[in-house]
Amino acid sequence: MNVNCLLMTGRVTKDAEQSTTKKGTSMSKFRLAVNDRRSEDTLFMNIVCFGKMAESLNQYLLKGRLVSVQGKLKCDEYQDKEGVNRTSYSVMADEISLGPNSQKNSSDDAPF
Repeated sequence: MNVNCLLMTGRVTKDAEQSTTKKGTSMSKFRLAVNDRRSEDTLFMNIVCFGKMAESLNQYLLKGRLVSVQGKLKCDEYQDKEGVNRTSYSVMADEISLGPNSQKNSSDDAPF
């Protein structure tokens, strides 16, 4: 049996960007900075969510917010402007849990 499932917890690097797909589905994109417990390394992952999740959470996915994401790793291959083959990875979110906002005295903590 093969399983593609990730669980990451980190901080949002900049406010999420909401858009609509060609088929009319809401989509929200953001980057998550995830620290490695055993080293000084930080992994930056692109996160994408769709539909009602994107609509309801976009306003809370703000820079500095602690977020846990469960989802699937997606690999995209493409050619850049110079014709070099590139690979990019992103996480297609199935579940997102919000932690406390990093801003003190903020009243926009979501009750999720």
